[in-house]
Amino acid sequence: MFVFRKHVIDTALPGRLYAQTALADLDGDGHLVYITGQQYGTIFGYRIQAPGDWQRFVLGEDSPSDVGGAVLDVDGDGLPDFVTGGAWYRNPGKPLTTYERIVFDADLRGIHDVVVADIDGDGRLEVLTMSDQNDLRWYRIPDDPRQPWPHTRIGSPVHSGVAVGDLTGNGSLDVVRTSVWFENVRGDGSEWVEHPLPFPAQVQARLTERFMVDATHAVVCDVNGDGHNDIVMLENEMTGGKVMWLENACGDGSEWVVHDIRLPDDEIRGAYHSLYAGDLDGDGDIDVLSCEMEGIPGEGKPRYFIWENMDGKGADWREHVVFDGNLGGHATMVADVTGNGLPDIISKPWSPRADNAVGGKNFVLFLENMGKV
Repeated sequence: MFVFRKHVIDTALPGRLYAQTALADLDGDGHLVYITGQQYGTIFGYRIQAPGDWQRFVLGEDSPSDVGGAVLDVDGDGLPDFVTGGAWYRNPGKPLTTYERIVFDADLRGIHDVVVADIDGDGRLEVLTMSDQNDLRWYRIPDDPRQPWPHTRIGSPVHSGVAVGDLTGNGSLDVVRTSVWFENVRGDGSEWVEHPLPFPAQVQARLTERFMVDATHAVVCDVNGDGHNDIVMLENEMTGGKVMWLENACGDGSEWVVHDIRLPDDEIRGAYHSLYAGDLDGDGDIDVLSCEMEGIPGEGKPRYFIWENMDGKGADWREHVVFDGNLGGHATMVADVTGNGLPDIISKPWSPRADNAVGGKNFVLFLENMGKV
């Protein structure tokens, strides 16, 4: 079984509606900083002193974004900056210091997904954004990143579900968006062709809000170890969601086969608004992690889950409940924070429940990975 030690590192996070999460070494000292921002509000950073001791600081003000955030070196000075919505926050190179806010697109607000990737193949990272208030697009960062960033439309949006990876095997990066994927035809992001994906029908009775329709999280990765990129996907804005992977059967994106990782059962779970797909037990294959959120609750208390890839081929999955402490998660991040070689978990709620384990307070939760026994 997987063993995680609980640390509640903050119960005084002001207000509610937090997302915009990231984990990054912001100053090159080898320690990861956790970032989370309030919808259209303050962005906070947490610097680790010890697994149960983190120092909170204000990283940025006046976020223009809803959920999405990402880290990359925007201005080429060797320091990771933070991008959310239509603004980027310049890293001053001084720990615990507020970053300068620089707008690259004043009209880009309400963003749910922000993804960083080299879309045009020039060796430099670009920024992809999407929400149901905007289209799916990518931004090229100009030589002077303080100037407006030009963008290219990829396709129409849904509320969430963007992932990036090579689905054709030709070396260029393609884009996934729930029920379709977009082929990067020329490899430079200038032309996109839409192809269908076999996204299973949703339970209509549980789509109580418009934003829940076709809303997913996805990760492009090789689930079955055949050398071709597949897609791990889950429904992320509704109760009773499915967890699945889509097999790239021919390796070129022309044929997809849906495999269940976890189907809903009689107890309706809260929304899975988190997804990590990677090696969680050190055996070299792809495992999957998610958790239930508090803001869209299920019938029981929220829990954290790992689905272990038992055969390394994605044909046999074992579910592990790795935390059952009545603290849900949203936009959860996974990385080796403590430096012991094991992936840890850090999260917070979008909106806390009144009956959660910290008396309805907003919080940040760190689950320290103690290994597998």
